[in-house]
Amino acid sequence: MRKALILTRNFPPYVNGDASRVLKIAANLPGIGWEAVVVAPPVIAGFEASLPAAAGRALEVHRTGPGIDASKLEAAELNALLHGREVAALRPIAARLAGLFRDGHDGAEWQKEAAVLVEKLLAEHPEIDMLYAQGPPLEPLMLALETAGKHHLTVVLDITAPLDPAMPGPGASASSHAAQAEERIVLSGVPMTTTTRALKEYFLKKYIGRLDHGSMTIVPPSFDAPRRAFRQPDSREGEGAMRIALLVDDLPKADLKEAIAGLEAWVKTDGIKAGEVELVPFGIGVDELVRSTGKGILKPMLAISAGSIGDQLGQCRQSDLFCALMGRTVPNACTIPDRLVDVLGMGLPLCAVLPDGPASKLVAEAGGATAPAGDAAAIAEMFRNLRAAWRSRTLRGAPAELAGRYAAGTVIHELTRAIATQHVC
Repeated sequence: MRKALILTRNFPPYVNGDASRVLKIAANLPGIGWEAVVVAPPVIAGFEASLPAAAGRALEVHRTGPGIDASKLEAAELNALLHGREVAALRPIAARLAGLFRDGHDGAEWQKEAAVLVEKLLAEHPEIDMLYAQGPPLEPLMLALETAGKHHLTVVLDITAPLDPAMPGPGASASSHAAQAEERIVLSGVPMTTTTRALKEYFLKKYIGRLDHGSMTIVPPSFDAPRRAFRQPDSREGEGAMRIALLVDDLPKADLKEAIAGLEAWVKTDGIKAGEVELVPFGIGVDELVRSTGKGILKPMLAISAGSIGDQLGQCRQSDLFCALMGRTVPNACTIPDRLVDVLGMGLPLCAVLPDGPASKLVAEAGGATAPAGDAAAIAEMFRNLRAAWRSRTLRGAPAELAGRYAAGTVIHELTRAIATQHVC
């Protein structure tokens, strides 16, 4: 079978949405004729390095460096690391004191190690005829373009969010390294995949007249249906404590303040006591959520989830409701959280606090509830109504037909459209 070389800085044991996405794509590539060879970041010592969404399917994974010792990290630093963020505490102390390392050091190190590894793998595997690279961050995409041109390979770039963190609007000019790199990548003429129509339109508007509409194929987020986690959950409606899985984004301060205010108002108004509701938060924003709740009424209700993707899926499956807390940012208005689609596949009832966009539309289509980010009153009312529905046993998950559209085995075939339009670099 032909092989595809996947370049990514996000891969388990990392737990962010991009790590989930690239893992599912790698595991399901055989369905469209390729076996995956993955160039991934180092493992994190003390965390399982298994591949939860690829159960029963062998993946060839090569790491760009030795395992990372995270034993001395604080909880917030470890959470940041697991979500693909750079952690200053992992840099040599002499370098930190001297200020020799700037932001992006981890990316430069990954690219340096990955470039050597890529050449070695291409020499060892002549059957590799495609490169698939995911970003942001930028380095896998840039390395893929360089490698494809050098070795005359088919290449597909998977772009899951704006590549320039400043995210300037259409018509704005910028001269930063990230802005220049995004322009080079997006206008390279190489076929690209992206997660939603809204994200595709973001790029088309930003590069109006310069980016061809047909150069981007939409490959939606997916859930890996064969996994045990995606059995229909056992019904617990109205029994014991109401358990709510909370995906907490890196919320702007104002949005986090309003989300906490909404939750507190709901708890006070409904007279909810400790033990009647359990909140299970996970995500990059968990530590700030916990810090901001202080010793308030939400504190006894918080049950911090374990770190791995498999643990997160297990915690979701044991919950009565899934809620995504997302801030008013450009990516959140253009994308759908990967974990939201996972719980869609589990049949869990959904709700979300987020801006208008594809994620809010998906929750509504699934029969779930939404509240605008930054609106404490609406957030309180949403949870009040959801708890009433839970107690009356009327909470329902998404229709099976809708969930089926996001099964990985179905979604992976969208990738063939991007490959079919490909030319060899």
